[in-house]
Amino acid sequence: MFADLDAMTGRVLAAVERGDPPEARALRFLLREYRDGERGDLADPLGVALAAALDCYADDTATFARAEWLRLFTEAAAISDDARVSDSARSLIADLAAEWPTLIAVGDASTSIDACLGALPLADAERIVPLAVDHIERVVGGAYRPGLGVVHALGDRSQARGTPADQVLAASALLTAFEITGRLPYSMLAEELMQLSRGDVEATADLAVGCGAVAVWCRLAALHDDAAYRGAAVIAESADYDADACRMLERIAARVDTTSDAAVYGIAIGEWRARAHARGETP
Repeated sequence: MFADLDAMTGRVLAAVERGDPPEARALRFLLREYRDGERGDLADPLGVALAAALDCYADDTATFARAEWLRLFTEAAAISDDARVSDSARSLIADLAAEWPTLIAVGDASTSIDACLGALPLADAERIVPLAVDHIERVVGGAYRPGLGVVHALGDRSQARGTPADQVLAASALLTAFEITGRLPYSMLAEELMQLSRGDVEATADLAVGCGAVAVWCRLAALHDDAAYRGAAVIAESADYDADACRMLERIAARVDTTSDAAVYGIAIGEWRARAHARGETP
């Protein structure tokens, strides 16, 4: 049984109303609930929290954190006319892209490239897309080992599979690259990574990784529904990614503990519900 989405929203909203330091994923969850859930009561606290985020996001210098801020500001810019939001997103795109040549860790490179490709409406697409493709092929392609998945970082000669996070983040970036370029090897490699690491991903104790896997499985399930895609790509015929996503959400529901957990889990439920609606089902 899934955790209750309204309870997740209430928990994250309470943290925002207490004035807790802004968290990118918490605000992105509330933004989606406001945008998609007809929650007009979220408008004022969300506006205050976004203003606070614009004042402090630059203090986060870690690649993963900046990628999360970029995802938030990208989604906020689609419904806000505040120029500071789009300006901050463009600044983050520039900062993240500038460090791509130095990144060797699969997780950091993948999440950075994924976030920037997701922000194309705010970016110079003619520059960013080929640059992102070059670096995803350099890092993910360089870290890929046939029959194993991706190792943790470029130069890793251990032949040990990277972490579940490495596989999920790389698969997500590859799917985004496929959606933009239409290059089948990207989506097929994403599926291979999720197949090879299935046991590790299903057993992960990291709630954020489990929720990331839910989003990737929902995207793969949508591709499997597309007859043209099935006819063109090599796919795992026996896969049931909708069931995988559902099982993961049920498995980790009891582990939702912190406000950040509630936000990450809430975003994952939203992905699964959107997938259910696309199938014509009522979640």
